[in-house]
Order: sequence, then structure tokens, then C-alpha cells
Amino acid sequence: MDSLSKYKTWLENEYFDSNTRAELEGIKDNPSEIEERFYKDLEFGTGGLRGIIGAGTNRMNLYTVRKASQGMPIQ
Repeated sequence: MDSLSKYKTWLENEYFDSNTRAELEGIKDNPSEIEERFYKDLEFGTGGLRGIIGAGTNRMNLYTVRKASQGMPIQ
């Protein structure tokens, strides 16, 4: 799945809270920001799960932490 598809999924899916969707709505006209937030999944490294806080698969947020804590691949 490409970055724009992931972005649209997060933006439109009611699984994600209204604050997350509002944050993503705010970047709808910024393709480089969408790409940065969704081009990859946040990686679990030797220091644990670390990253910029915000909405997206390449950001630290409730959803990426939830998936990592369950041992699931982040999508």
C-alpha cells in the first residue's frame, strides 16, 4: 500500500479518533508531509519504539504503540 492510500485509510476510517483524523485533515494539501508520515512503518529499534509524535504509520501514536505492544506489524 502506498503512502497516499495509507493516509486515506487513516483519514476515513472511524477506528481512528476524531483528533487523529482532524490532524490528518490539516495536512491534506501537503503531499510531502503525507509521504513523510506514511512512507514506512515506525521501526522498533535497540532503543525501543521511538519517533516523532503525531498521526501516521511513521509516527509515535496510540495506534502504532498498540500494534507494537501486540506484536503485530504496523500498517
